[in-house]
Amino acid sequence: MHFKTLCLLLAVAFLASCASNPTFPLARPSSQQQAELVVYRESSFIAGGVALTVGANGKAIANLSNTEKVRVLLAAGEHEIYVQARSANPTTIRVQLQLGASLCLRTSSSPSTLVKIVVPITLVVTGYYFYLDQTDCPKLADLDKYKDVPVAYQ
Repeated sequence: MHFKTLCLLLAVAFLASCASNPTFPLARPSSQQQAELVVYRESSFIAGGVALTVGANGKAIANLSNTEKVRVLLAAGEHEIYVQARSANPTTIRVQLQLGASLCLRTSSSPSTLVKIVVPITLVVTGYYFYLDQTDCPKLADLDKYKDVPVAYQ
């Protein structure tokens, strides 16, 4: 009986780690103050089924799956951007957005997750880790391969 209960608890914990976080609407900056942030998630088998939350300044704004991107209008200036799988600590980066310009961030799963899959309890305890790197924005044709995820504005 205890074995069945343990298996059920592990299954629930594992499935909960795949669920996405709730997102919240952003205040839309005025056209004289705005800059664009593009966050795109590279496709990967490792953690491919795990929803990844993208946030700005402590507020969750979108959930990305493999080969998805989010385009966010934020006020020009410094922002703390994060990505987070539900059961893990967030990966953060500080960026400086320039007025009227676009800045791109690429996120991808860490290969260390593959090792954690072999010993599932470590995955449940530590969660998935994702990289978040500032990159040159890909060519438009390359970026169009990523599905757009909408952002809600107030």
